[in-house]
Amino acid sequence: MLYTWGGYMDLGNRDGDDTALQQQGDRGFRSLIENATDIIVVLDENGIFQYSSPSAERVLGYCLMDVVGRLTSELVHPDDIFAVMTVLRNAIQHPGISQPSIEYRVRHRNGSWRLFEAVATSLLNDPDIRGVVVNCHDITDRKQVEEALRAANRQISNILESIADVFLSINQSWRLTYLNHRATQLFGQSPEVLLHANLWDLFPNLIGTTFERESRRAIALQIPITFEEFYPFLKSWFEVRLFPSADGLSIFLVDVAERRQSQAELLEMSTALGNAVEGIARLNVTGHYIALNRAYAEALGYEQADMIGMEWIQTIYPEDWLLVEAAHQRMLAEGKAEVEVQAMRQDGSTFYQEIMLVAAYDWYDQFIGHHCFTRDITERKQAEAALRQQAERERLMAGLARLSAGIAHRIRQSLELEEILNTTVSEVRQFLNADRVVIYHCESKTYRVVLAESVQAVYPSILGLHVQDESFDQRYELYRRGQNVVINDLQALQTSTEFQSFLFQRQVKAFLAVPILHGNELWGTLVAHQCSGSRVWEAYEVGLLEQLAIQVAIAIQQSDLYRQVQLLNANLEKQVQERTTQLEQSLHYEAMLKRITDSVRDSLDEDQILQNAVQELAIGLSVDGCDAGIYDLEQQTSTIRYEHILSNIPVFKGALIRMHDHADLYQQILQGQYFQFCRITTSHIRPQRQQHAALVCPIADNQGVMGDLWLFKPAAADFHELEIRLVRQVANQCAIAIRQARLYHAAQAQVTALEELNQLKDDFLSTVSHELRTPMSNMKMAIHMLKNMNTPQRQQQYLDILQSECVREIELINDLLDLQRLEAAAYSLNLVEIDLPASIAQLVTPFYSRVQERQQRLSVNVPPALTTLYSDRPTLERVLAELLNNACKYTSPEGEISLTIEPGFAPTTQSPTICFKVRNQAEIPATELDRVFDKFYRVPNGDRWKQGGTGLGLALVQRLVVELGGTIEVESAQGWTTFRVILNQGAPDSTSA
Repeated sequence: MLYTWGGYMDLGNRDGDDTALQQQGDRGFRSLIENATDIIVVLDENGIFQYSSPSAERVLGYCLMDVVGRLTSELVHPDDIFAVMTVLRNAIQHPGISQPSIEYRVRHRNGSWRLFEAVATSLLNDPDIRGVVVNCHDITDRKQVEEALRAANRQISNILESIADVFLSINQSWRLTYLNHRATQLFGQSPEVLLHANLWDLFPNLIGTTFERESRRAIALQIPITFEEFYPFLKSWFEVRLFPSADGLSIFLVDVAERRQSQAELLEMSTALGNAVEGIARLNVTGHYIALNRAYAEALGYEQADMIGMEWIQTIYPEDWLLVEAAHQRMLAEGKAEVEVQAMRQDGSTFYQEIMLVAAYDWYDQFIGHHCFTRDITERKQAEAALRQQAERERLMAGLARLSAGIAHRIRQSLELEEILNTTVSEVRQFLNADRVVIYHCESKTYRVVLAESVQAVYPSILGLHVQDESFDQRYELYRRGQNVVINDLQALQTSTEFQSFLFQRQVKAFLAVPILHGNELWGTLVAHQCSGSRVWEAYEVGLLEQLAIQVAIAIQQSDLYRQVQLLNANLEKQVQERTTQLEQSLHYEAMLKRITDSVRDSLDEDQILQNAVQELAIGLSVDGCDAGIYDLEQQTSTIRYEHILSNIPVFKGALIRMHDHADLYQQILQGQYFQFCRITTSHIRPQRQQHAALVCPIADNQGVMGDLWLFKPAAADFHELEIRLVRQVANQCAIAIRQARLYHAAQAQVTALEELNQLKDDFLSTVSHELRTPMSNMKMAIHMLKNMNTPQRQQQYLDILQSECVREIELINDLLDLQRLEAAAYSLNLVEIDLPASIAQLVTPFYSRVQERQQRLSVNVPPALTTLYSDRPTLERVLAELLNNACKYTSPEGEISLTIEPGFAPTTQSPTICFKVRNQAEIPATELDRVFDKFYRVPNGDRWKQGGTGLGLALVQRLVVELGGTIEVESAQGWTTFRVILNQGAPDSTSA
């Protein structure tokens, strides 16, 4: 890039004007570098700055004068100097080859460090550069985004590393992509060995197991699957949880060896109970015996086998059936029940038993019947009470563990905060059997909102409720310190506060709330309401809510991190897409500009270049149309010469626009300003049937504005910066093309004129040499004859010839000298008051004898009332004498010649003028009329009588008339030729003005 800016384009053998065109092009390329976002610097072989592009000031705050002459080490971070200097040395050793890019830190003008990516190329051998060119790009923002993403990934990894379960993930090729620290401990191998290895190659013992079958089924059906299996090589039982995704499979391994051991112990206990001395029976959901021990059968007088399938009610005395049924209902509601009844033996006798009923559940917590324990009332009553309490405690703790694990599992499965909160309140309400469970979010110390709720249908819902409670400020500090609020009976409180009033309105009679902390700040509260009556909140219930509040806080943090990662990913993807689009547009625009530049370089046809430019812009920018106008600044008009239309807008090619009709627009254009606007009303300047947006860019160079470019879009659209920059560059190329073509045509015209002038010079030299030699020859002959003549008459005759030829020679020389003085602006005038009738009478007297000799007729018409004229008398008489002399010279015998003087007025200023009209009976061809005032020019075949002449007379007349402040005109038609000399009649001061 920098080499192109410092070089030049070879346009062939051009005049010196082409250098100016090249300089104009160089300025265009310099503009590209000055507006670039990257920084371009040039270093010498010692790392000293020679040049820095203007973008350094926008990015780092340094202008060109701040860095030129300074060492690279003054701006580069000390830790990065060695790497920078190494690349500099490598670039110098390999000239013309771009070195691999490096990253290093540069000190901003404000003292901060910015991270850059740079590529160096040595152009020390290039005479236009003589340095190492470094293209630098600021990547500080990109690195910060990448670091934020890495931090987010570390946080997620820390969460997975903190859990007690084994976690690993595999891709679609069954290769391990991640495993936590617990997994490496379990497998006994380092992460380097496990990562990216094939699962089946690492653990061939898994092939053919339930793990393999369920894993493949989970991926195929995209469903989560949970199962338990024993793995000998790990020497333990595991609960396996499989979660498929589009990328592969996530696997949780939960060690359940202790639970399986407990099950084995329970089996052993069952065997022992079967041989116990007390009665124990197992009944199904219909109340039939399906198992019982020997003591139970012996107590009733039956054999064990005889009682299998027997209905339980047959062993109860009929009068106690209602008690047993009530106990059975209590068992169904509470899990177990005790009752004192009379049992009936096989022989019909009865005895008192204390019967304990215990509900039975399978591994999936499904009710499958109940256990019946019998004992003697007097001996086992106390033991049964203790057993009942122990069973209730075990049931509650098992339910608590299942609830906590279930909610935690769902939190790990989901990143949707709303789903997590709704799941939490629903399952907590079911477990606590509470009337309402809600989660508040605290937006301030006095303002809260209900985000999630689970409530029985008979009580009002408060979901979405916004609460403005000034008294909450006191409880806010308690919650923030991690304290709970427990109220067993709201009516028992002695004080009546705004808080109590709020709860009474929602029918709340018992209240339990635990805080949800997000870091050190209070995020919200998890609250349970009992509306049906007062309630004593047990310690395990409070503990459950505390554990769940911690899980919810983790979920909130996890959801926030996930949203941040999503936002970062979306922003990064958007930036990449925008950058890609900009690069594609830049490449497209660069290719378009290159095509236009090539056409300017390869052609001198102005029409072809400009038509191609408007067509490229219209198609390349996908606008409705594009046209170019060429200016006539003298006439203040613009003509639409080139146009390319793509949509349904009117054709305007060839139209003439007067600038004063649109002064507001063309005033800006003529000042070299570009602008865009939206035309909302119809206008006769480029009229359209609908509203449209237009971009106007002048075609101008350092000599002025030559035209403009107009581009049209629908009214709702606008032209962005890249498009405007491209149009301005194309306008610069069009200006170069116009100036280049016009210079070429001017050069061609100059060549033609020089050729004609050269021919005239040759003719002049031929004529002048003849005119100069002829008098000299005549004088030489007269002198020779004077020497040989003795008679006075003959001597006088030759003396007259000598004098005549001498005068003729002097007049020719004087004409040449006068013409030279006029061209050198050294001719002086003496303006005086001239009496025209007298002066004209004196001027034409010699011509009367001349026309008589040539048998011609001369008439002079001078108005008698003609006023005086202020002018230079000798000059005026010389002009009129030359015109009369030409009239006599080119008028045939019997032809007429006239001199007429007419007063008049100037058409613009209406000041008085005098017109001198010399008319003779001869005709100049129309093709030669425009050249009669050229120096050395003589009308071909006009001097039929071979009277001679230099062709300087009329040229001298024209210059003299200009010196007098007048004009001269000529016309020739129908056998007559007329010369008109028009002079101002004013005083000398007005004439000079």
